[in-house]
Amino acid sequence: MEAEKAVQQKKHEIAAAEMAAKTELERKSKDLVALATANAREEADTKAYAIAAVMKALSQTDPKVLQALFSVGMEPGQLVAMAFRELAAGADRIGQLNITPDLLRGLLSREQPK
Repeated sequence: MEAEKAVQQKKHEIAAAEMAAKTELERKSKDLVALATANAREEADTKAYAIAAVMKALSQTDPKVLQALFSVGMEPGQLVAMAFRELAAGADRIGQLNITPDLLRGLLSREQPK
């Protein structure tokens, strides 16, 4: 009888120790999630600050300068479209404008003139 009580007592102690270990593991896991969340929040705040600083600088820059910067590396078709947009903006000042298919073909050609 005494041996059975000792075995039961040991089983109970082992179960309690396992439960305590699981509880501690869950507590550490919770702490890890909280830390990861705080780090993600700080990283997002840092990115937001950087974007805000860039946007502030861009808002104080002349739009023509920004257009010139964005046009670097554009395809010929995109540059022609930008040029036509500029022409359209000043359409009230243009008397007559003739754009031939040959002119467009030349503007859109990727090859350099020989």
